Amino acid sequence: MPELRLRAPAHVASAASEALEEVLRVLKKLALAAAAAGALAAVRKRSTGKHEADLWHEATSGPGAVSTPTR
Repeated sequence: MPELRLRAPAHVASAASEALEEVLRVLKKLALAAAAAGALAAVRKRSTGKHEADLWHEATSGPGAVSTPTR
């Protein structure tokens, strides 16, 4: 018995291929945006930590320093 193979018309296959390419482009852009947002969040977190450390250093050193009791 001969094997029956069904093929989509060329214009349907072409449209599906273009749609897949568009989805991949969008996913690449989404991944790039997520990476950029992650990098920005990391930079902000690092900056905030450094700022807090500077404030702590300023508060605990010098003539007007706040003293913390030790037991």
